[in-house]
Amino acid sequence: MKKTLVVLITLVMCFSVFASGAPEQVTASKSEVEMALEAASKMSNEELYAKAKEEAGTMKVYSTTSLCGTAVTKFMEKYPGLKVEYSSVGETDMFTKLTTEIGSAAEGADMALLQNAYLMQSQLIDEGLLYNYFPEMYKETVNAEYQNPTAMLMVNKLFMFNNTAGDIGLTNIWQLTDPALKGKIFFKDPNTEPVGMNFLVMLTSPKWTAKIEEAYKDYYGKAWSASAEFTSAAYEWIDGFLANCSYEYTADGGISTGLTNGAPGNIGLFVFSKLRGNETARKNLSVAHGMKGFIGFMYPTYAQVCKDTDMPYTCALFINWIMSEEGSNPWTNDGVMGNYSTNSAIPLQDATGLDREVGYWLGCTVVEDGEYLASAYADVFEFISVRIK
Repeated sequence: MKKTLVVLITLVMCFSVFASGAPEQVTASKSEVEMALEAASKMSNEELYAKAKEEAGTMKVYSTTSLCGTAVTKFMEKYPGLKVEYSSVGETDMFTKLTTEIGSAAEGADMALLQNAYLMQSQLIDEGLLYNYFPEMYKETVNAEYQNPTAMLMVNKLFMFNNTAGDIGLTNIWQLTDPALKGKIFFKDPNTEPVGMNFLVMLTSPKWTAKIEEAYKDYYGKAWSASAEFTSAAYEWIDGFLANCSYEYTADGGISTGLTNGAPGNIGLFVFSKLRGNETARKNLSVAHGMKGFIGFMYPTYAQVCKDTDMPYTCALFINWIMSEEGSNPWTNDGVMGNYSTNSAIPLQDATGLDREVGYWLGCTVVEDGEYLASAYADVFEFISVRIK
């Protein structure tokens, strides 16, 4: 759909007169889109539906998760008369498209479901290209940390191994740095997959550096100590881990298939959701439960509204929908593993018996933290990049 800016953000002059003589202050007023989203956050779904029907055209969603297509179809069935179009956009392309299209005359998205807290904040939110919308109806069931920016889903990537010759005994993350595993650990190249890079950067935070040191002591029987080469246990672990990684596969699906049909004892780090609908993978692969340190990482999928949308009420209603139990079903229903709604009122549904409640995963995985990534990314990125073989 041809995008048109609903309104330009205007500047208003605010004058305050005090006996001492105060300086002029300039304040940016809210755009019509921001005001509409603020009003929408307090509305019921019925009220939003009425407002959405007044918006002409087709609301377009960019999404890094393909299950959005199912959600869109069900949304239009639920709300007849509303038109929504879904486009699958990869993580890297997402930021290129949104930064170039928002605010231009190009056809583009009204809203996006996207990953990577660091790039989203630095390239889109800080630049005023995305607006946050969070419905007050979920204020009590969604943790405050997921309300701004709004996270609708949590996704986990886990260390899994081919168990066709039995348990390989993964009990500590430092085993993954053993030279005997060189070329036997499959991981997507972090230089081309930002969430993988974020995982590694997160390890250098004080919290995870401490856990890596604890794992070191547990594995080697002595405290970790700095050296001329490594001033942090996290940096030493990252160096050893990356030296063992193979980047043969460029997609999580490729890692899952290659690991399932590959040599016993091979290890992969990829999204748990790839096991859904694949009985052979679920049989041949095991999660490294109980591994000292961490067993993978977890990151949110965010729902954000483009600043130049002319369909803010439809965007708001769609976000309400995907955060509800009915609307989140494409991601969280029976057999869909590795996706967890941030709405705590939605129970885990798992027909495989292999999944666990989100609280379990949050307790044993490295969780993406946008604030830490913003503070550390530039310093750690080069260290990681040059070590990718």
